[in-house]
Amino acid sequence: MNKTVKRFRDAVWLLIAQTIGAFNDNVVKSMLLLMALALFDKDVMGRVNSQLALMIPATFVLFGPLAGWLSDRYSKRSVVSLALLAQVVGLLVIGIGIGTKSLNLAILGFFLLATQSAMLSPGKKGILKELVGSEKLGMAVGWMEMLTMVGILGGIYVGAEIFVALSEERTAWDAGQLVVFAVAGLAFFSWLIFKPTPRTEPKSAKPFEIPILWSHFGALRELRSSRPLLLAALGDAWFWAFGGFFFLVLVEWATVPEIVRQVGDDAGFRFWFGLLGVGIMLGSMISAYVGRGRVELGIVPLGALAMPMTLICLTLSDPMSTSFNVCCVLLGIGGAFFFVPLNAFLQDQAGDERRGRVVAASNLLTNLLSIVFIGIHYFLSGKLNLNPIEELWVMTVPAVLIA
Repeated sequence: MNKTVKRFRDAVWLLIAQTIGAFNDNVVKSMLLLMALALFDKDVMGRVNSQLALMIPATFVLFGPLAGWLSDRYSKRSVVSLALLAQVVGLLVIGIGIGTKSLNLAILGFFLLATQSAMLSPGKKGILKELVGSEKLGMAVGWMEMLTMVGILGGIYVGAEIFVALSEERTAWDAGQLVVFAVAGLAFFSWLIFKPTPRTEPKSAKPFEIPILWSHFGALRELRSSRPLLLAALGDAWFWAFGGFFFLVLVEWATVPEIVRQVGDDAGFRFWFGLLGVGIMLGSMISAYVGRGRVELGIVPLGALAMPMTLICLTLSDPMSTSFNVCCVLLGIGGAFFFVPLNAFLQDQAGDERRGRVVAASNLLTNLLSIVFIGIHYFLSGKLNLNPIEELWVMTVPAVLIA
């Protein structure tokens, strides 16, 4: 019997489509925040920001078990294709909300986008090994993480710039509607460009049962059944939860009066976040090739050590100094060395029949921990009144213990 040849180029259409998806989500998120500010005030913008920030982890938690079951029960190619098309539906709801001048309906549309992301994730990650095999899985995961960051950073920047430019000659409602419908066209294009991806077969015959919808602890049992998988998922969850915490600290840091006077209201935050993203992209690319395309866990300890070291560097540096900027990049590189190989290992070792459920369980763990870390940030800053430097010192402790 001839074995199907696994080729990296078979994953290219998926990589492009998921990058466009990440770009679209962040264009719309950036646009909605600026639209809320233009139409109302900073308080409304802050409320919208909190709502949008919580929707991503909330949908991954709510729909994680169902998303995992779908990716195992049906062809992952079909699941990804439908999820990509569903983004168009969410964007149209946002467009209708803006067209009827209903910010709440537009926010509901973003909830649909967040749900679409939750449904897409197990399929897009789980299909990688089916397309490229173990020999190139490390490379494929590195490229996926790098391109996801390109989409996130590009979407945040382009969304803000285009909305501001369009608002100069139009109302905020009209400018927002133009942005959304343009992005909807891109979403449809991402669905089209994914179509040449080779078909994959379903890996599980498990029928749907209503308890699947709330089988969250059952999903986590998929991880507990294998200690290596559990440790890999915990490491991946730690990085993303810490990343969300660091994001909030950067936002807080950017509001320090001295920094605002020097660079403006949000320029510092956008610049630092961009540097962190560049570091993650560089680290992801190095991780993709360090093992000649295979999954290489040897750089994980290096990443684990780099994270607390760069955190200490950040706390000792002036936020306006070159050393602070360099540390932001190094933190991203170290983080990618840590989580990219763990993510690839998780996908490689999960097993064909339950890969979707394992990825969904890992997503569930990541987002639960992210919610906990958001709570820790607000406790440290709101209840204990710690400044950004003191918050990073607190977070250095678990980083050192993990290293």
